[in-house]
Amino acid sequence: ELSFLETDNNSPTSLQSTSEGFNLSVRTRAVAEYLKRQISPISEDPTEDLSLNKILEGKTRRISARMFCSILVLKSYGHIDVQQEEPYGDISLRLTPFY
Repeated sequence: ELSFLETDNNSPTSLQSTSEGFNLSVRTRAVAEYLKRQISPISEDPTEDLSLNKILEGKTRRISARMFCSILVLKSYGHIDVQQEEPYGDISLRLTPFY
């Protein structure tokens, strides 16, 4: 399911442009597509979100770190919204309405 996180090809030369003109790595773009398939935009169902703990349950530390880094990039570009109630707690993910 998260096999795209196992590949080591995430170099700056493997960047793709999005419709907004931002450059995202191939891995981050794959994480964005995965999240789009898993969760609804905030505008459609504000109560529906995705748990990062559930996504990464049983995954290796390497896979978890790669997913987390990609999520940080997507958040910095405003593609997703993240929520964490307490330090070291679960992180809830939602797509932003304009993504």
